[in-house]
Amino acid sequence: MIANLKTWLATPYYYNPSTKFKFKVSLVFGLFVFLFLYVFRPFTLYSFKEYLLEYTFSIGLITFTCSFLTLAIPPLLFKKYFKEDNWTVGKSIVLIALGLFLVGSVLWYYGKWFKVEKDIQHITYLMFIYYTFLVGVIPILLGVFFNEKMVRLRRQKKAEEITTIKTQKIEEKKPVLPNKVILKSGNKKESLAFFIEDLVYITSQGNYASFFLKNNKNELKEKILRVTLTKIKENLEEYPNIIRCHKSYIVNTKYINEIKGNARGNLLESKLIDHQIPVSRNFSKKALMGLIG
Repeated sequence: MIANLKTWLATPYYYNPSTKFKFKVSLVFGLFVFLFLYVFRPFTLYSFKEYLLEYTFSIGLITFTCSFLTLAIPPLLFKKYFKEDNWTVGKSIVLIALGLFLVGSVLWYYGKWFKVEKDIQHITYLMFIYYTFLVGVIPILLGVFFNEKMVRLRRQKKAEEITTIKTQKIEEKKPVLPNKVILKSGNKKESLAFFIEDLVYITSQGNYASFFLKNNKNELKEKILRVTLTKIKENLEEYPNIIRCHKSYIVNTKYINEIKGNARGNLLESKLIDHQIPVSRNFSKKALMGLIG
């Protein structure tokens, strides 16, 4: 049971850095809390009469504000922790717990002031935090669970369809291109020469790019050059099998054997590479088909 829980918490999950997305999520959560409290009147709200609409609406507004701050500010302060390619279900739950704690704390202080002003009895801080998690944690966890499963299955199905179609596709004749290429560094002082058929993939390392080249023993050897992936792609534009699949990766589709999908996105696999290579989420289905050699 514990092992299964750990596995689930480590499951890749989609993190959307878009401010617009965070605003929408926060708005939906705030609206849900307002409607839930106003309609069902749980806990001590049944005793409210003329102040019910005012109080529940203000709770919804505070929930929206705190949720948006939770989603927007931590990623600016802890960029490494919120890296999209490393995001998991567990990290999502930690962020949700932080948001609920912030919402509960602010609402308790607001409720304390509100109820004193209206001469209404208020509850303790710990009890209010407990109520906050009670209202929010169950639907949110269920949402994370089912959303991860739904997105993962959809991406897996898409990946399987692409692999099947690509396997059945007849190889078209391609123009003959120079096999050996020479790339120069950004400052023009260094260069790297290699055979295009030996290039397996390239990844960025700060201001440098690491080229992974295959030798006669099917082993990868790393070569480093001070150059950007954008510049590399411009120089290799004429080679249709050299594709930039991610902001940090360029791959030779000749060596890509399979596409897999999870809730975070699509991943490329190669028999020569001991790890999966991520694919940008803005790739269309047609573009994904071009990633398998």
